[in-house]
Amino acid sequence: MIRAGRASLVVTSVETDPDLVTLHLGLSPTTVTRKGEASRSGRVRGHHTWAVDAGTFSNDDDDQTGTAALTALLEQCRAACGRVGSLPADCRARIVWSADSDSAQGGFVLTAALAAQIAALGVDLYGTVYLGDGAERDR
Repeated sequence: MIRAGRASLVVTSVETDPDLVTLHLGLSPTTVTRKGEASRSGRVRGHHTWAVDAGTFSNDDDDQTGTAALTALLEQCRAACGRVGSLPADCRARIVWSADSDSAQGGFVLTAALAAQIAALGVDLYGTVYLGDGAERDR
């Protein structure tokens, strides 16, 4: 079962300034990095990154979908529905979602309603489930 997850709406661009992405989408980002800035490793960034991060959410036994973080992000980004597709051509928008499973199977449920919200936002979802070895379950 999925025990925790993280989700972000990420927009990258080569030319479009992150401040314009903020104005265009009507959302305040939680993270912005700018082209030309040095990363922690010292590499110079070749593109801008603008992101809204929903943070980490733990899933409880009542939520068997495993998508609490994704659900929270979509609610947070509701104002941007219908706007993502009209970002400048150099912008690439997507949802990045990851989850932690407590077993060797990473089952989650992407409900029709959740898929409809993703479609309304107009982005693809890039997802990763990190699988546990099942040892916790066997104890």
